[in-house]
Amino acid sequence: MNQFNETDYVIVSDFDGTITHEDSNALLAEVCGNSVNAQVEIDFIGGVIDNREAFRRHFDALLITLDEYKDFIKSYINIDPEFDTFLEKTRKRGVSLYIVSAGFRQAVETVLGKERLEDVEVYANRLSGEPFLTPTFATENPVCNKPFGPCGNCKRDCINIIKQKSGKKVLYIGDGITDRCAAGEADILYAKSSLAEYCDDMGISYVPFTDFKDVTNNLGW
Repeated sequence: MNQFNETDYVIVSDFDGTITHEDSNALLAEVCGNSVNAQVEIDFIGGVIDNREAFRRHFDALLITLDEYKDFIKSYINIDPEFDTFLEKTRKRGVSLYIVSAGFRQAVETVLGKERLEDVEVYANRLSGEPFLTPTFATENPVCNKPFGPCGNCKRDCINIIKQKSGKKVLYIGDGITDRCAAGEADILYAKSSLAEYCDDMGISYVPFTDFKDVTNNLGW
């Protein structure tokens, strides 16, 4: 594991299931969806369809408006209460924070709000359309051989873009399937849940964590 030097690194975090307790995309399909959405989730987890196709099918079946989507996010998605302390520490120490999500910018903005995102750059897909939402993907014409991909927002590409822009190494924090490619590009990796299991299987070095208090303490902040 590389030693973390604040002047040499930026921090990049996943959103769903990492900054939040819940995965907004999976929970949206569960709470607002129907039997079609349930089958889409089964097919995605089983590798029958990729991330992009899963999102297309979900929103084709959901028929949800932007107001309804935001109401769902406000009602069901909860932020890790330790995240605000972590965010404050990054700002005091001058460490740039980026958020990369395989989900949607509207969810990130609704949960975190303008103040938290004031100096945080977000890489995510978008939802658009009237009256019903459809996904617009951040990554165009992706090349991918992963069983779950290509993703709408390729986190591997995001990490490489961030490295080029910042000229720094990346400490990455994540939890799920779409974080696997980012894990391979990170210089330091914090992982939990299925991402930690994947790293164990693949022999990828990582720091285990449960919440952002673990990350803050491990960094000595």
